Amino acid sequence: MRSWALRYLRCPRCSDRLELHAIDERDRETISGLLVCADGCRTWYPIADGVPRMLHGALRSVAVAHATDAHRRVLADLGLEVRWEREPDRLESVKRSTMASFGFEWTEFRGFGWDDPIFDLAYEEGVFLRKSLLNPPDLDGQLVLDAGCGNGRYSYWAARHGQWVFGVDLGDAVDAAARNTAEFQNIQIVQGDIFGLPFAPSTFDIVFSIGVLMHTGDARTAFESLVPLVALGGSLSIHVYGKGNPLYETVDRSLRARTTKLAIPTMERFTERAYRLRRLADRVGMARALNRFVRLDSHPVGFHSRREFVLRTRQHLKVLLPHDLVGRELQDLLADPLH
Repeated sequence: MRSWALRYLRCPRCSDRLELHAIDERDRETISGLLVCADGCRTWYPIADGVPRMLHGALRSVAVAHATDAHRRVLADLGLEVRWEREPDRLESVKRSTMASFGFEWTEFRGFGWDDPIFDLAYEEGVFLRKSLLNPPDLDGQLVLDAGCGNGRYSYWAARHGQWVFGVDLGDAVDAAARNTAEFQNIQIVQGDIFGLPFAPSTFDIVFSIGVLMHTGDARTAFESLVPLVALGGSLSIHVYGKGNPLYETVDRSLRARTTKLAIPTMERFTERAYRLRRLADRVGMARALNRFVRLDSHPVGFHSRREFVLRTRQHLKVLLPHDLVGRELQDLLADPLH
């Protein structure tokens, strides 16, 4: 964990400050350690491989699984128990599905958007700026949150133009993101839940979320969880999938009803056939027409990443614009400190 990150992190359970108990430190970074709620609930969170594991509630077992014998010895010295009380979460099954599916996706395709032969970093810069509705000068000197960072490619571009960047994701994608961004000292990756992020209100100058909220199971509440994190005068941008024509949506729902239940090897075979179909459509000049009715990506893993590991509950944000919403248009909302 970067040394600068501690002052911004808060206990996601009670919002109090955290104290650091380092186990393994290298070059002023904490590779392994504990974050303990200092004044409130005394909940603890392990740091493993430089990533604070700050899940709580029904997903706390995922965070605790990263605790080693060294963590347990520190807990014993502090008089804290490894055991915890399980808390109910109406979205637990969706969240666990998210963790399993997107965790596999970003681990298997860790280089997507980085050194991918088609979607490399240079290409992804344009995608980031277009979908975040940000310009490089907007990020200069700013504290930024990438809510749902995946393998960290957008966190990277935010950090290239900004000062400090937190990238947060729910599952094992954080390990891919941490490896991809390891050399960039102004990026901190955190494992956390978008419905209970480990930050105080009004922490960030800029918050963006690209292609995430419609996978959460409750897009509206996820959006409302991000709003208080933006400082007055800050910027919030959300990118979600647009809704297609009725036939497209019918085909999409039919595909998702099946592909979300397939085993990984079966889905990979299905993906390969879908990719060959797209290549054939390209050769005969039918790709544009075909994509009006079904999403077939021109990248070999594109269909895989959009179909296999999409959740069973995809939502469109009726409360937002069809594709994007920018925080500069929410100043009245953000001006209310109680919101």
